[in-house]
Amino acid sequence: MSMCTFGYINAYGVYQAYYVQTLLPSYSPSAISCIGSLQTCLLFLCGLVTGRLFDAGYFRPMMIGGGVLVVGCIFAQSAVQVDGYYQVFLSQAIGQGVGLGIVYLPSLAVLGQHFQKHRSTATGVAVAGSSFGGIVFPILLNNVFQSRGFQWSVRAMGFFQLGAMIIANLLMSTNYNPYQKAMKPPSPLKLLRDIPCRCGGWNVDNRSRTLLHLFVTVLGVLCKYLRQASVFYIQLYAETVGISDTVAFYTLAIINAVSIFGRTLPNLLADKFGPLTVLIPCSVIAGTLVFTLLGVKNVAGLVIVCIMYSFWSGAYVSLAGPMFASMADNLSEIGLRMGLAFVFLGFSALIGTPIDGALLGEEGPSTLGGKLFFLAGQRKVTMLAGCGLLVVGWSLLRKKNKRWV
Repeated sequence: MSMCTFGYINAYGVYQAYYVQTLLPSYSPSAISCIGSLQTCLLFLCGLVTGRLFDAGYFRPMMIGGGVLVVGCIFAQSAVQVDGYYQVFLSQAIGQGVGLGIVYLPSLAVLGQHFQKHRSTATGVAVAGSSFGGIVFPILLNNVFQSRGFQWSVRAMGFFQLGAMIIANLLMSTNYNPYQKAMKPPSPLKLLRDIPCRCGGWNVDNRSRTLLHLFVTVLGVLCKYLRQASVFYIQLYAETVGISDTVAFYTLAIINAVSIFGRTLPNLLADKFGPLTVLIPCSVIAGTLVFTLLGVKNVAGLVIVCIMYSFWSGAYVSLAGPMFASMADNLSEIGLRMGLAFVFLGFSALIGTPIDGALLGEEGPSTLGGKLFFLAGQRKVTMLAGCGLLVVGWSLLRKKNKRWV
């Protein structure tokens, strides 16, 4: 299911290029990019609702309903007219965004019901499908665009999504135990009551657990901003330092391909040491690696940086779900805790890339130093924030008398 959700969103760059050049020539690239940003934002924002519905036992209705909405909106997208911006916006940004949001969180949360000891590894294998989709979908779209045109390209994508989602639904099943079914679904206010600034009692365990959720959510926003900005602008940087357009185009393919390993191998350690313990160092390493772009002047250097960066940054994508699941009191809170975190990730996805675009300007900074300042500055903030969260997390863990989380 990750291939059908995030893997599909990873192919938006192909749509962006086609819209700018052919389908929506009267609209600016920034206005067109809002379609992809809103689509990603809604995928996360829906998590607050779908997380609670998942905890209440509505997994199968959400998977079927969301899948039907996604496929239906893809076929509706194939009928849009030239300069029909509102048609694309409604069908792709809103319709597909909501549909993908309905199925995304439940498909991750259900893993927490089946796996506890090896939850991180299982999630890593599942989430690796988004990297696979980031390789397959752009190739599919580009080839069919050239041979069949826009309408049949989108329809081919719709048929592919239909088949893949049917297979995914047949393979997935829930594992609600009788005790969980008898419990009343938790509310967001229940989790927020533990915040330490509230009036009243002071429970160390609740305070530590809620603060961990809060700090990891902030870390998630920063890492999401780091990874999304890098994926969008690494190709631009490659062209800036004089690397050929052909090689620069494949930088995104390299990031998606190597990210498969980054989303699976670190998870083996996470099952032993805890997802939070593994994720924060990986995020710091990924942020540090961006500074190595200062020395990239040839193809070999660019490829090495892309490989190393995509491996370490891929850990965040696969470890976010297990982190929030590990902070739940019981299985009935997994969906809600993930949903609360996804709300913040949604806003990050909505504003992160447009902010980067504004910093770069219409044609980018006038000097190479300006580009380096842009690339290095935002990630330096992320890296330092990650280090601070690591210290806070370990402090809270000591109060909980736990070594790993």
